[in-house]
Amino acid sequence: MASPGQVSTADSWKQVADRLNTGAEKLKPLGMFAGYHNHGAEWQAVEGKRPMDILATNTDKSVALQFDVGTCVASGADPVAWITSNPGRIKSMHCKDWKAGGKEYAVLFGEGDAPWAKIFEAAESVGGIEYYLIEQEAGPADEQLMRAEQCLVNWKKMRS
Repeated sequence: MASPGQVSTADSWKQVADRLNTGAEKLKPLGMFAGYHNHGAEWQAVEGKRPMDILATNTDKSVALQFDVGTCVASGADPVAWITSNPGRIKSMHCKDWKAGGKEYAVLFGEGDAPWAKIFEAAESVGGIEYYLIEQEAGPADEQLMRAEQCLVNWKKMRS
């Protein structure tokens, strides 16, 4: 699930978790799993709790929490702490960066505020990571291929 629709209360986030659990039950016999991809709204507290924490607490451990790092960092949350507090839940991760001071999502992967070495360590030691997806969200349209190439160069530097 990439969007739950209009959700504004802690109880409605618990209902989203229930839908994910129902989907997980239906998919399990097929060898598949349900998952949830976060955006910025999931990091903003609702009735004192972040929706991502509500989802993690109220979904079955088989429900994957596809982790979009950029939105976590943009919200001021600690991506490493979040991964380590949800062991085995991060099957895939959007490696999208964010940088304070005006660049925000226009920064290239590996050039923002995310502590990538620590994120990779947490994802691989306890997170349950299976797939990394490099995501470049913003920037001039005529520079997209060059930007994607530089993101790949940055990935290779970090992972070699």
